[in-house]
Amino acid sequence: MTKPWLIFVESNTTGTGGLFIRAAAECGYSPALLAAQPDRYSFVQEEPVCLVQCDTGSFPELCKSIEKLESKAPVAGILSSSEYFAATAAALAAEYRLPGPDPDALQACRNKWKQRQILRAAGLATPKFERAASLEETREILKHVPLPAIVKPAQGSGSVGVRLCRTPEEVAEHAALLLQRTVNERGMPMLADVLIEEYLIGPEFSAEAFQGSVIGITRKHVSGEPFFVELGHDFPAGLPADVDKSIINVAQDALRALGLTWGPLHIELRLTPSGPVIIEVNPRLAGGFIPEIVRLALGIDVVRETVRLAAGEKPELRSSQRMSASIRFVTPGKNGTIHEISGIAAALTTAGVVDVQMYRKKGDRVQIENDFRDRIGHVVSCTEGSIVAAKAAESARDLIEVQLS
Repeated sequence: MTKPWLIFVESNTTGTGGLFIRAAAECGYSPALLAAQPDRYSFVQEEPVCLVQCDTGSFPELCKSIEKLESKAPVAGILSSSEYFAATAAALAAEYRLPGPDPDALQACRNKWKQRQILRAAGLATPKFERAASLEETREILKHVPLPAIVKPAQGSGSVGVRLCRTPEEVAEHAALLLQRTVNERGMPMLADVLIEEYLIGPEFSAEAFQGSVIGITRKHVSGEPFFVELGHDFPAGLPADVDKSIINVAQDALRALGLTWGPLHIELRLTPSGPVIIEVNPRLAGGFIPEIVRLALGIDVVRETVRLAAGEKPELRSSQRMSASIRFVTPGKNGTIHEISGIAAALTTAGVVDVQMYRKKGDRVQIENDFRDRIGHVVSCTEGSIVAAKAAESARDLIEVQLS
């Protein structure tokens, strides 16, 4: 009997992209990937996936591709592991009467300006913020938003284009750079506007949620100012119970305000002296391999359960264990060509380390972009105790040396 299709509209280029394909196959579905450029995904060489090249920016073309697949076997579900295509996948699922989130809620959430307006109207704490579509507007905004300020695209992911600016001149310079962009790092059209928002002081966390309920909190480690590249994560965060509860309450209030009650959700916050403040809500699984450290820590495979949910099955979210897991990313110290990578074997033998991967190899050119693209490898640990797990991952990462020429 022919297995039903589980269709993915594009994918993460790193992180969970390949895990989703593998999970679909393991759950008894035939995974199909609709992509404009399938060769951008290295995992397609290793995972059992049917590749369909099509214009993923065109809804009619996507429908044609889906209908061709449907002529061969039934379609069980449609989703995307990429934030850029989450709303498209939701609209397609609705079109074919398949399980999925509210497409309108996802579309509003994807626009950080609209998202902030909804959260503010609901009485939730957010940074002071304004939107600018021109340099003239940025000058006006600085009368209301204090410096230093964060300047970033109104739509985006992976810290791309996010920068802390300390002077009006820095704000104008970075805003001008963003306003000139017509496409994002994936070649997709961009809105010609930016957000300028208050810089919040305090450690950064994220709440990982499923079906509108938080299943745990991640401690995030980011690079120094003025950029905020995520360099590592610890799950669970190891916070006091009252702080943990305050973050959970704020996160779940935000999800209700935004109408996000389906599937995986990722809420980013800073813990300020006045309490947790929402940075942004993402209608998708967390990036940066956070789903993998959640699986190691709790025994909950959120990738697998997302696949099952999209196919109309009931997800299983009960924790089977209580461990701590951490990930630390390997980043280059400068631009250059990789001459040698050493220390991987030593990193693998570090107590508590369960995975070491490098995404680049000898001969590859690396360039610092000050966003997620700077990550060229990772180390994952899993132990009892969050401090022990974090130290294990950091020690192993420090053993890896990337020589550039």
